[in-house]
Amino acid sequence: MAEEINCEETKRQVHEYLHNELSEQEIVDITAHVANCESCESDYNFEHAFNNVIKQSCDEAPPAELAQRIIDRIRLIDSGRADH
Repeated sequence: MAEEINCEETKRQVHEYLHNELSEQEIVDITAHVANCESCESDYNFEHAFNNVIKQSCDEAPPAELAQRIIDRIRLIDSGRADH
């Protein structure tokens, strides 16, 4: 059995958990934690509902120009963090 996962780690990985981007053991650990932690269960429920709203609302791909502007902006923000 793996180390018990804490709230901080659970909340940090909830997005990946919802998208099945974790190892089997991480999924088992987070599932067990969420089942026994009201705070993390609440965060999970919110993230799950939020993802569903996005899926229902965003059924079209953004224009290529918009997608590129967003990527450029993210890179600019990330490069500013590297300077600190």
